[in-house]
Amino acid sequence: MKNCLAAITPLLKLMAPSALLPAALAALASALCALSLMGAAAWLITTAALQPPLAALALGITIVRACGIGRAVFRYADRYFSHRLAFDSYTALQLKLYDSAAAVLPLREGPVAQGQWLHRLTSGCQVLRDFYLRALLPPLVSLLLILLTTILLFPVIGLMSCLLPLLFLAHLLVPLWRESAQPCASQQAAPAYRSALLDTAEGRDELQLAGSLAAITIRLDAHAQRLCSQQRQDDSARITSDNLLQLASVTVLILLLASLSGAAIAQTLSFIELAVWLLILLALQTELPPLAAAARSLRESKTAALPLWAVHSPLTEQKTAATPTAATPLLAVNQLTFGYHPEVPIFNGLSFTITTGQHTAVIGDSGSGKTTLACLLTACWPPDSGSISLGGLDAGKLTPTQQRSFFAACLQGCQLPAGTIRSLFSQFIPGISDDTIQHCLQTAQLTAFIHQQPQGLDTELTSDATNLSGGQRSRLLTALSLARPAPILLLDEPTAGLDAKTSSALLTAVLDELDKQQRTLLVITHDPLAIDRVSQVIRL
Repeated sequence: MKNCLAAITPLLKLMAPSALLPAALAALASALCALSLMGAAAWLITTAALQPPLAALALGITIVRACGIGRAVFRYADRYFSHRLAFDSYTALQLKLYDSAAAVLPLREGPVAQGQWLHRLTSGCQVLRDFYLRALLPPLVSLLLILLTTILLFPVIGLMSCLLPLLFLAHLLVPLWRESAQPCASQQAAPAYRSALLDTAEGRDELQLAGSLAAITIRLDAHAQRLCSQQRQDDSARITSDNLLQLASVTVLILLLASLSGAAIAQTLSFIELAVWLLILLALQTELPPLAAAARSLRESKTAALPLWAVHSPLTEQKTAATPTAATPLLAVNQLTFGYHPEVPIFNGLSFTITTGQHTAVIGDSGSGKTTLACLLTACWPPDSGSISLGGLDAGKLTPTQQRSFFAACLQGCQLPAGTIRSLFSQFIPGISDDTIQHCLQTAQLTAFIHQQPQGLDTELTSDATNLSGGQRSRLLTALSLARPAPILLLDEPTAGLDAKTSSALLTAVLDELDKQQRTLLVITHDPLAIDRVSQVIRL
């Protein structure tokens, strides 16, 4: 119960009550019109059988017509408001998903674990899309109808009317009780089957050449059979629950009808009123079956929501220091230890300091951890032990956003969206002016390229700037990094793919610009030109 509340409460906070109220009122009005239509029709039919004057039936005819029209109108309003609510909540969930993913990606466990994690997160978001539409509104509307009917029925048959609230609870609790003993076993088998299927499809040619395709196919069939078996078990539990609820509904209806008949025989209730109550109760039965589906949707929403809210727990906010004093290092790494696998550490007791204006190069063989160090500094992953201090603040007490505010960086493997050069800068640095863009491009030695383009800053770039050469793309990343006003400019192989003349001009312009702005360069490089231009070298 505690886990359910922890998962559902943030969902309720996603949308304001003002967005939920129109959908709930429209659904309630539609259901009331349906019940009133049946009651008015019963009154009209039974009264007409007594052959009263036609004028005596005018009110009943008017009520039937009004309820029929009202039911159609409110049903349309219900669909409109509830689906708009579902779409708005889905938008809010997607934004929450993107924020949560940005807080932890990339995962240190690697691309496979990252793909599985993203699949769970996105599939869970699709389940939560229908939370308001299927798990929240039907029980809310049914509860109000049941309570209203019970209050009106209590003076007629007394405590027997309390069977209706009990039936309401049964429709919510029986599916959870019957189907929670083996909670969605197919959800556990589906990932294993999907993984085996993808592995077989992607490696089909290699498996066939190795003569292993038949054995792998047998294993895939076993996964499929296990999934089908568990799906049949889930379906069997669901059918059993539905049959029990139908039996309970029929039993309660018979008991209520017997009580009403007794009241009619005792002449405390007219036979016209008996007919009206009978049709109202029959109409009320149609509002109960969606409760079982709502209970299942609520359980699925709880399962899908827990990973989404657990992705990133907010840390205590701490203001970022303005400008570190001369005695305070801009960046201090102390006894840093990290490894993608505990038994294979990449860093073990790494320590260094960088003061403001102390341009630093990080060098080392391929695989020595240069880019990994950049990822640790920019809060992609937390270190296993040790500490990182930024401007005198412990990075462990900062949020990832606060830690990243110290760096302007475009690391290896980063993806660029399609669009114009101007829109690319605007997406990363909102409100940036064209003069600033031109200045950053000039510092990155891209001015000549821009002048060659007929559209200038409006030159279209494909996704990840694949229509640029490697050197042009590298310089564009440098320009984007320069445009962000952060104390440390972190560049990853900025001279890759450049000739010696362009590399030298780029480094000179970048260092001059940083000196003017009192910013500090931290560059990952293999380039001897870059190493000669900095005041400190860290070898990994």
